[in-house]
Amino acid sequence: MYFDLVNHDKVRNFRIPNLITFYKFKEKVAIEFDVPVKFQRFWVWEKRDNDTYRPLRPLTSVEEQRRVGELTDYLDKKRKREEVLRLFLEVELDLDLQPVAPPLKSKEDVLLFFKLYDPWKEELCYVGRLFVKLHEKPSRILKKLNKMAGFNPNEKIILFEETKSESCTMCVPISKKLTFLCSKLRDGDIICFQKSEKIEQCHCPDVPSFFEYLNSKGDFVDGRPRLQTIIRDVHVTWLPQSRINITQEQATHVEVICPQVAPHVKTIPIPSVTPTVHPHVHPHQEPNLVEAEMNSSLSSFDALFADIQSLLEVKAGEAINSSCLQNSVPSTDDEITNARKIVKQCLDMRLASFIESGRTREFKHAVSVMLAVNSFPDSEVDEVTKFLDDLNKTCERYMGAEQDIREAEQNVRSVIELKTSLKQLSFKFIPTRNRAEEVNREIADMERQLAERKVEKAQLQSNLEDLAGKATASRQALINAELDKEPLWLKKVEAEKTVDNTEKSWESLKEHCYPFLQ
Repeated sequence: MYFDLVNHDKVRNFRIPNLITFYKFKEKVAIEFDVPVKFQRFWVWEKRDNDTYRPLRPLTSVEEQRRVGELTDYLDKKRKREEVLRLFLEVELDLDLQPVAPPLKSKEDVLLFFKLYDPWKEELCYVGRLFVKLHEKPSRILKKLNKMAGFNPNEKIILFEETKSESCTMCVPISKKLTFLCSKLRDGDIICFQKSEKIEQCHCPDVPSFFEYLNSKGDFVDGRPRLQTIIRDVHVTWLPQSRINITQEQATHVEVICPQVAPHVKTIPIPSVTPTVHPHVHPHQEPNLVEAEMNSSLSSFDALFADIQSLLEVKAGEAINSSCLQNSVPSTDDEITNARKIVKQCLDMRLASFIESGRTREFKHAVSVMLAVNSFPDSEVDEVTKFLDDLNKTCERYMGAEQDIREAEQNVRSVIELKTSLKQLSFKFIPTRNRAEEVNREIADMERQLAERKVEKAQLQSNLEDLAGKATASRQALINAELDKEPLWLKKVEAEKTVDNTEKSWESLKEHCYPFLQ
């Protein structure tokens, strides 16, 4: 389908007893799709207001511990009860295409799906999906999108969000200057993208005009447009109709689809029927199932040969078209004139520009028209015809050679840049190394001085403590002496009076005694 992500009518089916645990169901999925249980992550599908289906959120570990019937009833309580429970199985693959654990998902992460539009072929193809950060801008993933599309890493592209209004499919431009949050993108949304070059020759030069053309044309199947380029793997729904000893009331109906996606991504959507417990089944007894005679392991071979058959049909169609191009004879002069004009336009281009323009088919047709009306001299017809027959291979070889040249030149530039960088680093090394040695010496000298100062500080500290002890004793002695000063002074005054009086008495005695001693 051009629009939406999945046609649930094309889904692989399982019938699961109500009482089986969801883990047991995951084991069945592991056998069917060769994806270990620990690498499976299931999402709940959401039917939006515009009748589109999008993955809403991963199942929680608590939900996965329920039985299938309990899980169906639990999820149906949160939404309108439908005929089936739709689940989406996300599987991440490594570079060797082996399953690995899915990346951790936070509230900041959003799962987006991407489609590539080719205006020359008027084809819209699903190319993969990515987790993006809500607060990041689309410019952060442009190189990843170019890699998905097979473009040059710096190719300029434009983005559109695929939306739907009633029965009309639309694409709204996405600004690269706004974050995904500002653009109101959420889990399950679809982004269509294409090269930003202006192409006036195409009938539908961009994605919006392509959807407008489909809407006006009314080219829909079950309300959705038909694909011209379909996802490669088509898995036919299979429900065993015989030798199944189980009723609709006793089982949960689970349908699985497995579309081909990006080279390192594999996605598997899953749905199921609302279960009810049969009145004659014991609540702790699982109904018996008899396996159908058809071996489900053959589905992988069926898909492989269906893919081969589709590929052969495409090649056969190309061969028929090529034959018709070379044998067709123009019916009007206008067609011949137009053919000459197209050939001139193409030859005026550089070969690389001609190949990138996608006009190879148009050019071959125009040259075939000129060959059919003998526009070339007989001596050049064989050479022109041979060149025309080998054009596709020539273009492939040319593009391969161009890529080899670019890689070699890039390698030479890288070598030159690395040598220049090494020279600059070597030039800066010696002075930097000498300065480092000088700083080390300064640090060692400062550390030695610091050690000496620490010893001096300890000695001074000891001297200060001794002086402080002596000063404290002297201070106390001074205080005591001050306290004793006044009474001692009074005693001194009394003593001086006593001494003076005694001396006076002594002198008086001398005066009285000396006359009698003559």
